Parts: sequence; structure tokens; C-alpha cells
Amino acid sequence: MSYMQQQLAFITYIQRMLVEGDFSATYKFALLHALADLCIEHPLQDETSELVITLDSLVDKLIMLYWHHAVPFSSEHQGEEALLRQNSGRQSKLISILYECQSRGVRNIHQLKASDRWPEIYKATLRTLKEGPLWRLQILSKQEECFLYPHHREQQFIQLNGGIAHCFRRFYDLVVFLAKNAWLQKIQSIKFNQALIGAQSQLQDFLFGVDRNALSKVAPVLVEIQQNRCFYCRKPMKDNVAVDHFIPFSRYSTDLGHNFVAAHAGCNNSKRDHLAAQPHRERWQEQNLVVHNRTLAEALSAWFYCDEQKSLAVADWAYAVASSTGAKLWLAKDSFTEAGIAHSGAADTAPVIEQVAETTTKPAAEPVPINQQAANQVPYFPDLKIACGHFKTGRSDEVEMRSVEQYAGVLDPQRHFLARASGNSMNGGKNPVADGDLLLLEWVTPEHAGSITGQTMAIERQDEAGDNQYVLRVIRKSAEGEYWLHATNPDYKDFAATEAMRPFARLKEQL
Repeated sequence: MSYMQQQLAFITYIQRMLVEGDFSATYKFALLHALADLCIEHPLQDETSELVITLDSLVDKLIMLYWHHAVPFSSEHQGEEALLRQNSGRQSKLISILYECQSRGVRNIHQLKASDRWPEIYKATLRTLKEGPLWRLQILSKQEECFLYPHHREQQFIQLNGGIAHCFRRFYDLVVFLAKNAWLQKIQSIKFNQALIGAQSQLQDFLFGVDRNALSKVAPVLVEIQQNRCFYCRKPMKDNVAVDHFIPFSRYSTDLGHNFVAAHAGCNNSKRDHLAAQPHRERWQEQNLVVHNRTLAEALSAWFYCDEQKSLAVADWAYAVASSTGAKLWLAKDSFTEAGIAHSGAADTAPVIEQVAETTTKPAAEPVPINQQAANQVPYFPDLKIACGHFKTGRSDEVEMRSVEQYAGVLDPQRHFLARASGNSMNGGKNPVADGDLLLLEWVTPEHAGSITGQTMAIERQDEAGDNQYVLRVIRKSAEGEYWLHATNPDYKDFAATEAMRPFARLKEQL
């Protein structure tokens, strides 16, 4: 099946699913929405890639999607009688548990995960997922048609078929719109709900709108880090401060804590649902994902999901779609530019980033042809020590092939390789790397360069004798435009990048 044929088949299948599927409850709509979201949040190797999605991540998504649905809709009813039902029978257990937690003072997902009810909620949601929508979503007209993913009930993950994740990314807006619209119609069709909804209602905003109460917590934080200047026009703000979703909520309808900027109401209204031009994108990454990453996470994690890597992945997806479709990007009031075209106001670049896509090469060892490799076998360089301390000399002329059984994704021996960590400068943070750990890395090439700011990268330089030296660090960019190599272990100091340093690989996973 060609790429275009698969896209057409994907759209046709989604349409058939919503018409021919059996929807006695809303769980399948939520699952479809969750699958689309997770495809956005996980970058792909290429258009034909398969994607592994754990059941844990699906459970998290379902709980996030249903959290606001557990709020009483009607002020004229009391207790659970004021809740909209999600199925034709009695209220779903998930909604009942979430409502009970909210009634006991749990105000957001962050508090929910820290409560003693979380294990019960997680198990109940996982059981609901496995007993219902996960295996019934792909039953069309009473027949199983596993177009999206095969059914392997004994596994703790699903694996989307080749090219499906890319289709979800390409048609995200359409899939989410169809899922929400069908979800809305289902809730309206349930007899119990009709007495609550009435003839006129704001049901769409109630189910899927922005949490305005939580949004009010964002403005003071942004005003402080932006020094009371509009993010877009850079002029001082007075009383007309608006909180803008940098990646518009209409394009990705999940609030992420790093996706907000403060702007004049006029700039916000002018930008509306457009993506901002590249100069704004560069400044957003510097401000929210690098310089003030921790500040935003500490201030907003009680209200929003805060993960700078997920925010970056969503942004990269949104701009890639805009570039492929020739969309216009918003620069200023009544001013637009084409996606993919640089603007004179764009942020300055430094050699550590500027030279990545042009000069990166692989170590000297000859790659082994793909057709000679077993599944998930990649090159292992036993003498290539990736220093987690100070730069350390290493060699890449010895290579052997090694299987990576503990990695759930699909690997390409032409793009991925293994090496050992040496030292403890990265032994800190959420994903510590200890001395001797086996690292799965991905070459940085012109075809797969991408953004490296905020990424954990293997950096190469040559010593005075001409030998190659390597170090693992997180690349950060300061407010002054300088690039720094950051260690997650606080015992090690950051140091500035120089023209002699070249990022050559991106850390995929610690094995």
C-alpha cells in the first residue's frame, strides 16, 4: 500500500469505525482521542514507523480526559445526580471515583496521583480499558478489523501498525474533532442526561473546554518571567494581560504547563488559532523550555502536566504539519509568513547548533547492511566511552552487533547504536545515568537533526593530539543566546559550548 493509499484508508477506517462500531458508552471515543494525543507526544523515526504505546500511558490519558467530566453539570441537582452519564446504564465507575475524590478536596491530577486513592483509580481504569474499549474499538459491524493495531491481550502495550502513528499525526485535528463530536452526541443521546442539559447549554465547553480557574494561576508566573512585557510585541503590559496557548488549544487540546505565554489581549486576539512565526517559536523554546523550565514546572505542576520534552515534541509536530501543508504563520498583527521560511528577527544561532545538520558524521566503523541484521540488533561500540564527567578519549573502530530486547520500539541499525556511559555527572534528575550504564543513542544526521536545545546529547571534540573525546550533556541556551552543556548531577558545573564541540548523537534511552 502506498503512502497516499494508506492515508485514504486511515480516514475511511476512522469514518467506518464511528458509523459501524458499537458505542454503548463513551470509552471508545476517549481511547481514540488518547491514541491521537500520544502519537503527537512521541516523535517518529519516519512515516512508516510503528509506535509502541504502553497501557500505563493510555490509563493516564483516559483519566486526564475524564477528569473534567466528573464535575457536576447541573446546579439544580445534588451529588452524583448532577453528573452527566457516560453510558446508557448506570454511571461509570471511573466518573464516580473521580467525583468522590474531587468532593474530598482533590483539585487536580497532580494531587490525585499523590492521593491514597490513586492505586484504586489506576487499577479500575486499567481494568475498564482492557475489558472494553482496547479490544472493542476495532470491531466494525460485529467483525474484528485490526487496522490500527493487532490484538495481543497478554501484553502490557499495543503497537500501532506501520504508518498508523504518522496518519494520526497528519490528521490529528480531524480525528479529535470526529471523536469529540461523536462523544458529545453520545452524551446528548442518553436519556438521563437530557433533563440535565436542557434545550440550550454550553455542553461542548463544559466537556472539552479550557479550565479557566487553573488558567488564572498562570498569568502571574508568566508576567514575572517576561518582566511584564508581551511575549509577542515585547511592549509593556498593563491590565490587558491574556494567557495564550503558544501551540493553539484548537490544534492540541491538552493543557501543558510549558505551553503558555503572557501577551496583550490584542496580540492574543490577532494570533487566535494560528501558529506563531519561527522567531516567536525560538524565543518560546528559550524562555519556557530552557531558561525558565524549572520555574514553570515548580509553579504550575499542581495545575497542569509539565514535561518540557512532551511540549517540544508537540511543537515540532505542529510546525512540521504546517510546513508540509504550506500554512501561514502569524508574525504580528495582520502580518504572516510561510512555514519553514526564516525571518530576519529570528534568534541567533551558535556553532554548537548551527553546524549539527551540516557536519555531523558517524564514527569510522563500516555499518552492517540492514538485511543482514536480526530484529532490533544495532551496532555496539565497546571502546566508545561516552563520558559522564569530563571529556574522555574513546575509539569507534571496534564494533559488534547486539540485540536490544528490553527496548519496546523499532530500531534501525543505520540510525541507532549502543555505547557505555563513563562517570556520574549525569547521575541525577528524573532519568539518571550511572557509570557503566548501556546507552541507546541515535545519530544526528542532516535527515534527522531536529531541535537539540533541551535534549541530552553526546558531544564530540578533538584533543591536542587529534584524538576524539566524547561527553554526555543536556544542551541549554541562556537568555543571552549562549549554549551551555548541563550536567544533571549538581556536583558538576555547567560549561560553555565552543566551536570545537559537535553534537553527534541524541540519547534515546538508558537500558
